[in-house]
Formats: sequence, C-alpha cells, structure tokens
Amino acid sequence: MKPSTSLYWIRAVLGVTIGALDALYDYAAGTLSQKSFSINDFLTGAAFALLFFIITYYVLKPLYIDKFQKKSKILSTGIGTYFILWVVTWVLLDSVIRVYIGVV
Repeated sequence: MKPSTSLYWIRAVLGVTIGALDALYDYAAGTLSQKSFSINDFLTGAAFALLFFIITYYVLKPLYIDKFQKKSKILSTGIGTYFILWVVTWVLLDSVIRVYIGVV
C-alpha cells in the first residue's frame, strides 16, 4: 500500500473515532438532555477534534517524513476526510443517543 493511501485511511479511521468520542463526551457531560444544540457544544467538539488532529500529526510525522517528497503532504493528506467523517459520525451518534434517551 502506498504511504499516501495508508495515511489517508489512518486519518479516516481517526475521524470516525473522534466523532464517536465527541458524542460519548456529550452524553457523559449531560448536554444531550437539552432540546437544542448550543454553539458551545460545537466549539468544544471542534477544539477536541482539532487538538487531536494536531497531536496525531506530530505522532505520524516521523513515520512518514521520508516517504513524501513534500513535507506539507503529511499534513494535508486526508485532512478533509478526517473532518467530514468527524462531523458525520458525531451528528449521527448524537442523534442516535438523543433518540435512545428520549430527548427528541
């Protein structure tokens, strides 16, 4: 498997994982018991996703530094997939949990 493909799939799996963790955090914090979704909930989740992306960038960078000609490709490969899958997973699981606990 090419290094760009493996990095892409790592970021995709991480996006789904962080989306699930954000939904579980909302459930544990009790914010899902409210009818509406506040901007603070979104900013907290987005900050967590961004922080985790930055941390994993520095973890993955030594593994891929000699496999890419341009070092900026390590940062940009899979970034869109990471954030799109994070949002989709977070919203989907948030909705499922809200239905399960009877808020919606």
